[in-house]
Amino acid sequence: MTLPLPYLPAPSTAVLLWPLGALPHPLAEALVARATQQLLSEALEDGSLELLEGRILAVTVSEPTLRMRFTLDRGRLHSAGAGPADVTVTASADDLLLLVARRTDPDTLFFHRRLRLSGDTELGLAVKNVLDTIDLTRIPAPLQALVDHAADGVERRRAQSVSTPALPR
Repeated sequence: MTLPLPYLPAPSTAVLLWPLGALPHPLAEALVARATQQLLSEALEDGSLELLEGRILAVTVSEPTLRMRFTLDRGRLHSAGAGPADVTVTASADDLLLLVARRTDPDTLFFHRRLRLSGDTELGLAVKNVLDTIDLTRIPAPLQALVDHAADGVERRRAQSVSTPALPR
């Protein structure tokens, strides 16, 4: 069941991510790894992410800036320790939110250079393709409603910024 939230202003992605930035980094990474484990459970079960086994994936979120590192160990996603990342995925928080809410796809973001991959290209493309398989039914309904509402806000802000002419200087 999706809860209607039309009477509340849509929160910015910076507001949604603020709690992660306020937590100690290892705890924030562990929480994100656990949530991502649930979202990607089908891809983990069918072996789509085997390439990540023992390797490090860094996810860099801009606006606000967060950097998290993950690895796959015996089919489980964990926060990664020190060491260089094998592949880094970088995108804005707004774009990642739209991706999770299924308002855009990774290929569109990638070809518009709003989803960037660096490092091991094969691993990066495998991760990009798995992002398209996220199963939203695994997100609890209240959280799914919040994600949808926030994605509506991102789309509204972007539409307003495109339709509003720049002020003369």
